[in-house]
Amino acid sequence: MQDLDVPFGKPATHALAIGIDPLLSGIFKNGLADPSPISGIKHGKGVLGHRGWAGPKPPRSHGPHSYVFQLFALDHQLDLPEKFTLIDAFHVMAGHVIARA
Repeated sequence: MQDLDVPFGKPATHALAIGIDPLLSGIFKNGLADPSPISGIKHGKGVLGHRGWAGPKPPRSHGPHSYVFQLFALDHQLDLPEKFTLIDAFHVMAGHVIARA
């Protein structure tokens, strides 16, 4: 999940997770916490190096923000280092995306 309206230029990543079981029908409350109570989920680095869900919290005087959620279905599990970033994830996903929402 990314915040497109951050005051410091590029979008801020508020959640970056891999390893979500495709058979899950949803992610329950605190399912994206770090560590996740859901088996198999790994978190990448997001806002200011934070891992796990960093919910929306725009600066008080900054007005409304737009948030984008993206979900990618892949043809195999990603093998990423413990402290992966969004760029790392996009790099290893290249050529393996079978659907996107």
